[in-house]
Amino acid sequence: MPKQLIKYNVSELSSEFDDDYVCQICFDTYYKKEVYQCKEGHCSCKECWEKSLEKKKECMQCKTKVNSLNELSRARQVERLLLKTCVCCPYLFKNITRVDESEKLIEDSSGCNEIIKLEELDNHIENCSFRFVECEYHEKGCNDKIRHNEKEIHISKCEYQPLNCKYCSNVFLLKTIGKHYLKCPSMLIYCKECNEKIKREEMGNHVDKQCQEAIISCTLSDFGCNDKIKRKILENHLEQTNHTKHLSTAIEHLMIKNNQLSINIKELTKDKENLNIKNYQLSNNICNFEEKYHILSKRINELSKGKEYKNKWIISNYSKINHIICGELISPSFGYTRDSFEIRFNRFHTNYYLREISIYLHSTAEQNDIEFSLTLLNKDPKKNFCRKYNEGFTSIWGWSNFICADEINKENGFVTEDDKVEFEFTLTYPKAMPLLSNYIPN
Repeated sequence: MPKQLIKYNVSELSSEFDDDYVCQICFDTYYKKEVYQCKEGHCSCKECWEKSLEKKKECMQCKTKVNSLNELSRARQVERLLLKTCVCCPYLFKNITRVDESEKLIEDSSGCNEIIKLEELDNHIENCSFRFVECEYHEKGCNDKIRHNEKEIHISKCEYQPLNCKYCSNVFLLKTIGKHYLKCPSMLIYCKECNEKIKREEMGNHVDKQCQEAIISCTLSDFGCNDKIKRKILENHLEQTNHTKHLSTAIEHLMIKNNQLSINIKELTKDKENLNIKNYQLSNNICNFEEKYHILSKRINELSKGKEYKNKWIISNYSKINHIICGELISPSFGYTRDSFEIRFNRFHTNYYLREISIYLHSTAEQNDIEFSLTLLNKDPKKNFCRKYNEGFTSIWGWSNFICADEINKENGFVTEDDKVEFEFTLTYPKAMPLLSNYIPN
């Protein structure tokens, strides 16, 4: 157990201390202090000499010149005689653990009465059986001041000691366990009817459903029998009492309830059918919403990327126009608005050995930021010839040398067996931008 701190001055422990054992400067006893004296024999504690010599180089009592502590002599005889002085044990006093040292010490008849020499005081205090200690349940709230030789008695009665409830095994303090027993759900209590011991938490169920001595109503009380009997004689009551009238009433009630249940079942069945219809309608609505959602998502995706127009241009009887030089073949008009675009196909010589095919996209109106890609299809899709134009334009754009004319033949796979050449093309319109207007006042 931790020992409680005590505060005292040795002068309070004996009346034998005279002026020879008291510093004439600070008026403390020399206990546990070094004592020094001047040439004239005037004594003071070391601390007071040091403080005094910092101010004046002289004895504080006789004014003899003293330059430093080294010129003083140790008064060991005074120190030794002081330690032989007899004092009482501090634990004689009941308030030795006082906070305010100015508080007067009060003797305790149950305190320590030993008289010891001052040189033995520390050892005695450390082992004194009357020393004050903290209760081992101090952390749980006990602030009682107890003596070491009384701790066993105190602990056995301390209201902060933890105890296990003998019924539910939960831990409570001695000061609170009494209140717990008044409501402990596992505590055994006597049934007022049968005098049997039952757990408190089970008493209600015991009286309502099990106790044979409990007074209960007849099973047919709802149908007119007003008899009150003990549960243990209920069977005899039902056998010996004429309940014909009560049974008839019970049957009538059961028939009424049965009819009501049949009506409720029909209503519930109808409600179920209505719910099934609504569920089917909701399922259809969900499907419609999902379809619209996908359409809107696709449209939003298109708008975020820019609108696209895709199509295919098929040129038939290609071999009949293959020999025409500087001739022009024009596609049907196409686009999101009527007669917006057309593709023009030309063959011409660039020199004696080489013939080029030029392809241009023409617009009937000025267009900006439209991307144009054109693919010459091959019977082997891996050999398709594709070019893309996105260099900015107004109404005409394309390639003056799209491909060498001699490469477009059946051997290379660009002309089909039925003498057709096919192009796939894509127009990508720019993403719509906000319309801006700037009003300029006159």
